[in-house]
Amino acid sequence: MLEIILIHSPLVGPSSLLPTAEILKARGIKCATPSPLRPHAQPPSWHDWPVRLRGALPDMASPIIVGHSMGGLLAARLAGDIHAAGMICLDARMPPTSGPTQPVEPEFHDFLKTLPLTDGFLPPWQDWWEVDALEGADISDARRKAILSDIPSLPLSWFDDAFDMPGWSGVRKGFVRTSHTFIDEARRAEADGWPVVRLKGTHLHPATQPEETAQAIIECCADMQNARRA
Repeated sequence: MLEIILIHSPLVGPSSLLPTAEILKARGIKCATPSPLRPHAQPPSWHDWPVRLRGALPDMASPIIVGHSMGGLLAARLAGDIHAAGMICLDARMPPTSGPTQPVEPEFHDFLKTLPLTDGFLPPWQDWWEVDALEGADISDARRKAILSDIPSLPLSWFDDAFDMPGWSGVRKGFVRTSHTFIDEARRAEADGWPVVRLKGTHLHPATQPEETAQAIIECCADMQNARRA
């Protein structure tokens, strides 16, 4: 049986991936969405995030770890830690092969410094953009509320942190692109020989179009397996 662990970005929460997880489970796939976030508790530091996340992982024999957005870096870290069967970047930044790994690239860090702070804390992620990240999404009010309600509050200093990336290059790798934002990353993945599945959607596709996202993940898993056999 195919086993999949979905890793959400620290900028949002598990509700951003739960719709896709529900579709995967309905198709007979063992799937989990672990998270170190706890209600009314301060989120862990970036350095501690993978440690806390590993403690929340379900008991699976040979999972494929799928990391969405910033969760792609966490997926690579976990894949190296637990010798996973594979790793998929879901509209995510390409992880470094090893070494100190910060949550965002320097250019994006500079953008964060332009945002208004309240006692050192950034506004919630959905307020960083000029347009509603869920604008036009065909989702229920309950789902929208769930997605927005578990977005954590992070201080600007949270992004100064780093964790050490273990070697994970031997793990099977794939890429699912859902938005234009990660066109270049998908091209890099393809150039490196990763199977790539491309969708024409938005960054929050796992929440707004779970059927399409789930199918893309399944296809990418199959392509990874076929590439290994070739």
